[in-house]
Amino acid sequence: MPAKPQLTASSYRRIATACCAAFVLFLQLPESVGADGPGLSRSDWQRNGLVSQRFEIQGTESRNNPLRRQLDEPYSGDELFVRYRLRYDARTIDLPTEDEGEFFVLWLDISEGSDASSHSQHVPNIGIHVDGDVNRFMVRYVSSAEAFGPPLEGDRDVLVVARLSKTTSGRQEPFDRLDLWIDPNPKDRPEPDAAVTSRRALHVVEWIGFSTGLKTEIDDRIEVWDIDVSGTWEELFGLPPAPPPETLEPLPEAERTVAFAEDVFPILRSRCFECHSGEDATEGVRLDVLDEVVNQTAPRDAASSRLFELVSNGEMPPDGPSLNSKELQVLRAWIDEGLHWDETLLPTPVPTTDHWAFQPVRRPVIPTVSTPEWIRTPVDAFIGRKHEERGLQPAPEADPYVLRRRLALDLLGLPPDPENTGVPYETLVEKFLTRPEYGERWGRHWLDVARWAESNGHQHNRHRSYAWRYRDWVVDAFASDKPYDAFVREQLAGDQLEPFSNENLVATGFLAAARYSGNELDKEIQRNDILVDVANTTAKAFLGLTLECAQCHTHKFDPISIRDYYRFQAFFAKAQPANVVFSGERDSARALIEERWRIFDSVHDRMVAAKRRQEVPEPIYVSPTSVVRGMNPEEKRRFNELEQSIAALDQTWAYFSPANASSDVPVAPHEMRWPLPRDPSKLEQLRTTILVRGDVTSRGPEVFPGWPAVFGLTPPELEKPRLALANWMTDPANPLTARVWVNRIWQWHFGRGLVETSGDFGTQGTPPTHPELLDFLASELIDSGWSTRHIHRLIVNSATYRQSSAFSAANDSLDPGNSLLWRWTPRRLESEAIRDCILAVSGRLDPRRGGPGEDGKTLRRSLYLRQRRGDLPHQQMLFDGSTGIVSCTQRRVSTTALQPLWLLNSQFVQDAATTLAERTETIDEAFRLALAREPTGDERAALTELVNEFGMESACLAILNASEFVYIP
Repeated sequence: MPAKPQLTASSYRRIATACCAAFVLFLQLPESVGADGPGLSRSDWQRNGLVSQRFEIQGTESRNNPLRRQLDEPYSGDELFVRYRLRYDARTIDLPTEDEGEFFVLWLDISEGSDASSHSQHVPNIGIHVDGDVNRFMVRYVSSAEAFGPPLEGDRDVLVVARLSKTTSGRQEPFDRLDLWIDPNPKDRPEPDAAVTSRRALHVVEWIGFSTGLKTEIDDRIEVWDIDVSGTWEELFGLPPAPPPETLEPLPEAERTVAFAEDVFPILRSRCFECHSGEDATEGVRLDVLDEVVNQTAPRDAASSRLFELVSNGEMPPDGPSLNSKELQVLRAWIDEGLHWDETLLPTPVPTTDHWAFQPVRRPVIPTVSTPEWIRTPVDAFIGRKHEERGLQPAPEADPYVLRRRLALDLLGLPPDPENTGVPYETLVEKFLTRPEYGERWGRHWLDVARWAESNGHQHNRHRSYAWRYRDWVVDAFASDKPYDAFVREQLAGDQLEPFSNENLVATGFLAAARYSGNELDKEIQRNDILVDVANTTAKAFLGLTLECAQCHTHKFDPISIRDYYRFQAFFAKAQPANVVFSGERDSARALIEERWRIFDSVHDRMVAAKRRQEVPEPIYVSPTSVVRGMNPEEKRRFNELEQSIAALDQTWAYFSPANASSDVPVAPHEMRWPLPRDPSKLEQLRTTILVRGDVTSRGPEVFPGWPAVFGLTPPELEKPRLALANWMTDPANPLTARVWVNRIWQWHFGRGLVETSGDFGTQGTPPTHPELLDFLASELIDSGWSTRHIHRLIVNSATYRQSSAFSAANDSLDPGNSLLWRWTPRRLESEAIRDCILAVSGRLDPRRGGPGEDGKTLRRSLYLRQRRGDLPHQQMLFDGSTGIVSCTQRRVSTTALQPLWLLNSQFVQDAATTLAERTETIDEAFRLALAREPTGDERAALTELVNEFGMESACLAILNASEFVYIP
């Protein structure tokens, strides 16, 4: 969402003539000043926030716009709130029963218009009009459809509030709903007094203004003041519904009055365990396992706990006497004091499983087959054995031009260069794997998994100015064949690795890519939302686990408990996303940043004190933009200088832990309405607890960093928790990391993984079609020094990869889904590759690499288009691009009418067809450039006819619209 809408600093437009509205500032000046005496200069009054400006508006008995003002920038967010205060002189009000009544509105429009503009056709109007025989407050888009609120009363100050909103989120969606409140209590936000809708409304607002009409007469006296706009109700009034943004207090430690072993355990053993212990517990409710007890209680709140309710009401135990008052008192205290548990007395059961994915990776023996001449790499031996077992015959090898095009599109995301014609296939493999375009193509695959984007997401969706560095790091990691174990460690714990390096810091952009709500006032919710995103994405990306299913309760299918979930989350708890300055500029940067915060904090505190004097209710909220506006000229001048100097520093959007990073580098400010607290000491004091049912207000027992218990014990007291997690993940004994990665590589080559559910290796995921091949590739990855390039070679050099797409009815009857890979399955290119290929064959592709994302007009590769969540490039979403909201392990492929329409009619493709025609002289040349082959006789004849009738551009447009052009053959 765009930044908070603001009125421009320039004056309101004012028109004062004999027949127009007049405005009076209610500031009494002396009636006369002696000719030789002192006088006021013509400069504007210098005002602070405690002075209000009031306008008096009169009518002209015609449509007139006497007062209007421009917003700082066009606003197209999902909600726009506006307020003004109004006082109508009772002596000048005409009643509809006696005369025509009254008309007066505030409008919101995309343009200023003129003095006489109507601002009425599907333009939001908020004000006063006639309803039968009464003057009422109203809202409308058109005069024929008005919604009315309370009646107008003269000689009374009235607060008018309206909300202009979009029922469908999006920059190009209309502001199709308009709500009205008259004299609302800002702290309650009641239901609107009136509302109206229109699907033909504008989608952006740039101007607001007031209009009078035929019913507004020259002697009418209307005062308006306190005019403001905002993106939220809370900011409009400065009354937050939650604690101040710097409030993120560590969990208080309750004083214990009961001991679990001496006081609580005897009650549970004698009164509860007969029915509610062990694996055959009644109704599955166990009270001998802490994780299960948590689900039956509200820790620190016995009165709200189901367990305590049942025993205190005498419903439990069902047989025998109820608990006495002393026993109830013990249980109440135990729950209220945090549900302390003795793991030595009642240890949490260690889960066991025989699920294939949780067993160690074992290198299999390469099988022998009856057709050894078909084998090119060991991959083919595993595929060939399955063929023989099922009676399948592999397809013949594809034609050389098909293999050349397949390899180029697969490894580079670009069509093959004509000069590569005739180059041996194996040579092309090595050449392509070392080209920088390979890093761009395969880096984009990983960015899907990493849910990377260049904005915060959520409502405000502010731009992340330095997030691009992580994208470039990923591209470089693939291009240089960074070992995958280092790839994992640097992304999870780059700030904790020694020796410290800026490159490793950039790598933590994987964690920092989490969405971050700058409009969330509750710091507990804001922080937990980030931790949930980080934990869920990390587990899915590297381990192929649906860890999110254990966020509210123990996983229903996999051996992962709710305790496991929050122990995993605890790895990330004492760090947070931030703009972190590179180590080479730490000293100069720290001085600039500290001075910047001194000015900011000083003005912030001054404004809070002023609001307290005005008796604004606590807690008092002052947004960063309001603080900047409240600075005096000298403060603002220096503040802006510092902002520019800090912005020029080399920095990156990183996930940083001041407490245990390997270097003390400064954290720069980032654009955010209500950011997380910046005090490192508060971050260090935070404790992780189980959240009962995932609710941040229902905190259970404290937990410490640990991986799921099914994978073994976690060492206690980890000095650098995230580094310990990264080392465990990249330990060759880990059963998931290598399997998950080679499966992703296979999926990105063939369109489907050996495990089709590449983000779910749990019991509800699909089993591998070739389990021994999966373990072979995982073993090869580890034994090769975690080389991704080595796995590429095994796959793309194989006979399996080099098969044609020739169909076989006999094979199809045995394996209709081609899950055993008896032929190549063509698949459509991703959105980015479609656009890149169009640019490449037309000769328009800009080869520049790296740097901040650019807008849709750039001719660089699609990887470098600006990735703003909720507002991604149109073509990218049209062809099923990743949203950047959650980890995308496999893109869906849709077919819609808009896709061919874009390929045929968009200006982008039309321009590409024109330049392709200009760089090629014949149909054959254009065909070779676009499809890497010669046209058939029928194709040449049809295109020649098209050229003769409509020109070469039409023939080139037809070639770009061929299905073959957008598919990997």
